[in-house]
Order: sequence, then structure tokens, then C-alpha cells
Amino acid sequence: MVDVAFAGGDNFEKSTLPFLEALGDRLAIWIDHHEHPVGWARYRDDARFLLVPNQQAHACPELVTPEVVQRAGHVDAVVAHADLDGLLSAVKFLRGGAPPWPEADEDARAADSPGRGHAYSPRAKLLSDALEHAGAELRTAQRETLRQEIVAALVKGAIPAALQQRIEQLARKHAEALEPVDALAAGAREEAPGVLVARVPKALARPVNKALLSRLEERAPIGVVVEGRAVTAATFRDLDLALVNELSAGRSDYRFAQADDGGRRIVSRLGELARDGLE
Repeated sequence: MVDVAFAGGDNFEKSTLPFLEALGDRLAIWIDHHEHPVGWARYRDDARFLLVPNQQAHACPELVTPEVVQRAGHVDAVVAHADLDGLLSAVKFLRGGAPPWPEADEDARAADSPGRGHAYSPRAKLLSDALEHAGAELRTAQRETLRQEIVAALVKGAIPAALQQRIEQLARKHAEALEPVDALAAGAREEAPGVLVARVPKALARPVNKALLSRLEERAPIGVVVEGRAVTAATFRDLDLALVNELSAGRSDYRFAQADDGGRRIVSRLGELARDGLE
């Protein structure tokens, strides 16, 4: 298991714990950087788990070293989060801990921890955009096939021409899908000191939500997107959003929850966090 988080809130007891118990000795290693206060405390001393907070490991591939892969031994299957840094984690594992290109670890950090000074290489930006569009727009079978093809190609060290053409096509469509982001960001308002909030009446496509949050974080210590009852908060700063108890799931710099008050209580608490953390 690489770059797969323990389920948040009550779902840890309902889903993650039964899953781990069912796996038993079949679990070779679990490598993750999405901190979970309950689950990590329970498994921190278990040698099968390599758990490093996102504040230290800005993306998961850097944790997948030759020594870690050797320690895991033979595995029958690698399960990974289906975004760029998750797929690069799987690729590194299948390559014995070697990255598919020299800058791959840094590219994963740029994808998973934007705003922390990391930068994409052109090939990684193309892959990331293509995967984002595939995740939002393709049917399950189509996007899973694409991900498997990309992983297999990167493990071998080269992407075939037909697959490269498909990736470029998806990346172009992703850019087109993000066209509303600037207008949505322009309509955001600072609803608490240091908290910039964009409100929309219904759920956005995930890539649009992600890009919008990134725009807001560039303009304020904390960005928030409210989509009906869904509230998502993110920060590029050294602020621990997990200190806001109302944000029940996520990691230290990206958390989310459902709220019946339009997220106003969460926004107020985030304002207090921004004030105290940046003084």
C-alpha cells in the first residue's frame, strides 16, 4: 500500500480497521504521509508501516527507497492512490526504489504539496494534468486502463507514442476545463482574517475545486471552497488545519467536512488559527 490514507473520522473503525484485520500477514508494507492521529498511533510501532507526516514528506515517492522496497520483500500486488504522486510511488516500488526519471520525486512534491517551493518538470505537469482530467471525466474502466498503461510504461522507462498522444490530448482538455477557475477565484471574499472563501451553489469538478483552492491559497493564508454542505480548506503556510476539529478528514494542510451552517463555524475557527499561527 503506497500513498493510501487511513479513512478519516468514524470511517477508520468502520473501514480501515476491518480492512487491515482482513489483510493480516498478507500486508507486506504500508507507506503513507497522510497523518491520522488514531490510526498512526495504533500502528506506528508495527514494522509493516512506514508513516511519515506530510510536513516532513511532501509527497510519498521520496519514502519509497531501495532499502524500503527490499525490506518489504516479494509482493503480489501494489495498491496506490490514483493521482500523480501515488502512481509515481507505485512505479518506484515496482522499479526497486528507482525513480522513472531523475526529477520524479520533486515532481511528486510539486503535485502533492503545491505552494511549498517545489516545481514541476514539463513531462510531469503534462502527466498530472492528464490524470486530473481522466479522473474527473472518464468512465471507471477507461481511467483505470489509462493509469495501468502509464504505470507499466514508466516502469519500463519509456512512454509509447500512442499513449503520449493520449496524454497530451487529455492535458489539453484539462486546461479547457479549468477556464472557469479565474472567475470563481475573483468572486472569493475574506470572511475571516486570513481566510479567503469561494462559495458555489453545487459541487465543482474535482480538478476545478483543486485549482480554485490553489488560487485562493496564493492570495491568503487559508483558502476555503464551500460547495453546498461540503467545505474544503487548504493552506500553503505552516498551519495545522487538523487543529480545527470541525474539519474531520484530510491532512495538516488540506482538510474537508460537511457543515449545515454554510461552513461559517469552520471559517471562524480557521480565522482564529490563522491569527494565532501567524502572529
